[in-house]
Amino acid sequence: MADKKAAAPADNGEPERFVDGYLAYLLARSSSLISSEFNAELATRQVPVMHWRVLVTLLDGAMHVTDLAQIVLEKQPTMSKIIDRMEKLGLVQRQPGIADRRSTLVSITDEGIEVVTPLLQVAKQHERDVLAPLGDKNARVLVEVLKKLIALHAP
Repeated sequence: MADKKAAAPADNGEPERFVDGYLAYLLARSSSLISSEFNAELATRQVPVMHWRVLVTLLDGAMHVTDLAQIVLEKQPTMSKIIDRMEKLGLVQRQPGIADRRSTLVSITDEGIEVVTPLLQVAKQHERDVLAPLGDKNARVLVEVLKKLIALHAP
């Protein structure tokens, strides 16, 4: 309750605290809150968050570790260790790159597909639940604006 009161606008329409209107904070805070809801579901299914991110990303096809790390928001050396663990669990496999045999591609295995597939519906329902209070139009606008921000600021 104290958090909601502190976030209330002052009489002049301005937030009481800088962070209450600061875009980077608002994006991070909303991401943290929304992600923690879904991450709790992953925990009940004993699927580590990073395994979910990797598996769902690899459903679209094999990728280089560096590209995968960028998409799942992890540093490349840590990503390599995660891939090592996932490979031992039979969820992913490494293969030589097509154009450059020195590079390595990571792809999802049949077992990885079995783990991630039931979670897709859970993730989609969670997303619908999060966006529903905004209404369809506002939800679409929010998603499009976020995509545009990402495109404008991606390396």
